[in-house]
Amino acid sequence: MRIIRNTIGYLISLPARLKGMKFGRNSFIAPGYDFLFEQLKNISVGDDCLIGKNAWIHTIDRGEIRIGDQTIIGRRVTIAARNKIKIGKNCLISYDASFLDHDHNFKNKKLSPAKSGLTSGYEIEIGDGCFIGAHSFILKGVRLGRNCVVGANSVVTKSFPNYSMIGGNPAKLIKKIK
Repeated sequence: MRIIRNTIGYLISLPARLKGMKFGRNSFIAPGYDFLFEQLKNISVGDDCLIGKNAWIHTIDRGEIRIGDQTIIGRRVTIAARNKIKIGKNCLISYDASFLDHDHNFKNKKLSPAKSGLTSGYEIEIGDGCFIGAHSFILKGVRLGRNCVVGANSVVTKSFPNYSMIGGNPAKLIKKIK
């Protein structure tokens, strides 16, 4: 049974592998992920990871994405890096969460937002053991310490230390986990 699962997982991830995405041992990406017009180089997934259906994971220019061992990423998650996004080990990311390390550049009012280009971005770092709730946004420059919990529908615009439970828009400290 394990051989069949590994073979199917390998075949599904083959387009991503051919575009430069690296997968650790026993790591899989489910069907429906975008790969045709996306840049997948500089993306590495650790051992024993699962990325859910219809994920949109890509790098822009020299961006990097690093996903630690035993991390589970839910369906329809967006991870877009122009700079760097690092997700630690043993994290759980619920469905429809988004990680964006850059913004659109709105400095020239003569250009539409679609043609304005992107900012260079700021690194995002998610510590080991974090849980990111459904429909949450983790924005540029955020660093979450170990074992942080982000409530569903949160917009995280600033960093929080280890063992923080946060939520809201913008996300605020709810309590420290003891």
